[in-house]
Amino acid sequence: MPFVGLAGCVDAIGWLRFDQLFVSFISGTSTMLGIATAEGHGARAAALATVVGLFAAGALLGAVVGAAAGRWRSPAVLGLVAVLLATALLAPAAGPWELPPAAWAMVPAMGMLNTALPGVGGITFVTGALSRAMEGLVQALLGRARHGAWAQQAACWAAMAAGATLGALLQDAWGDAALAVPATAALLGALLVAERVAAAAHG
Repeated sequence: MPFVGLAGCVDAIGWLRFDQLFVSFISGTSTMLGIATAEGHGARAAALATVVGLFAAGALLGAVVGAAAGRWRSPAVLGLVAVLLATALLAPAAGPWELPPAAWAMVPAMGMLNTALPGVGGITFVTGALSRAMEGLVQALLGRARHGAWAQQAACWAAMAAGATLGALLQDAWGDAALAVPATAALLGALLVAERVAAAAHG
């Protein structure tokens, strides 16, 4: 759940910092890509296509690192996410290209974040979580499933919304420095997970 909140925070910061550009909500980016293409906005379409490619590249790299790291998968991937977010923090928000320089680090960081937890089909895909929550609620009311299952899915959506709210507040208060908060959170998450893995290995 904290990772979902982290993604929401970064997405909101990216949206506000880059003038309506999603860095983790790739479904929305894909829709905007289709609209830009249909309307003949070549530069905008190319930038959005690059975002999709960077997200996929980040997910690919995260999967490779995760496979190589074994039981250290989560801390290794989260550590790289923290490095990329820190890089984006130091990068300029504007540049000579349609896609801002900082986005070249933020977007793959979000793609990589989706691979941090083994066996999870994506951390930033909250649309599916909300749908599963409603399906689970019906099944629970019919006595066919636990209430905790749908509540957990609903909490996943709530975490994304809360993270986005925090990100918007941070961006409004701190400007480009707002990214320091999710970058630090990713680093702390990596350290905490690494400590748990180490404890389990020696337990």
